[in-house]
Amino acid sequence: MIRSMMSSMLMCLALVGCASGGARPNGDSPFSSTDRPDSIRIEVLNLNFQEARLYALRDSERVSLGIVGGKQEGSFTIPWNLSQDLRIEINLLAGPTCTTESLPVQPGDILELQINSVFSQSSFCRRFTD
Repeated sequence: MIRSMMSSMLMCLALVGCASGGARPNGDSPFSSTDRPDSIRIEVLNLNFQEARLYALRDSERVSLGIVGGKQEGSFTIPWNLSQDLRIEINLLAGPTCTTESLPVQPGDILELQINSVFSQSSFCRRFTD
């Protein structure tokens, strides 16, 4: 199942895997707590020439994801053990900063974030600051 927000930035949410049918070797239920994911992954494609420093924002917490160089890709995994909203703060090197709109995220989700080459014209951000 895939949900997406279409705008200047593409942010897709892909729900990862279901339990497979058939018996398990140890007899455990396919829905036992040990099988539940406890993190999310954020795949980033930076089409801008400037490097981008990224932060995950949830509730009052700000978690540094890392840096994706200009015209490069990056992948980040962060602990995520319950359903809650996520925003991503994008800081371009020597450039503007913006925060994306909230997106509901579940453990095990994979998010794809595309940063456009013309960052200042992006419509996916709630606010821009220099």
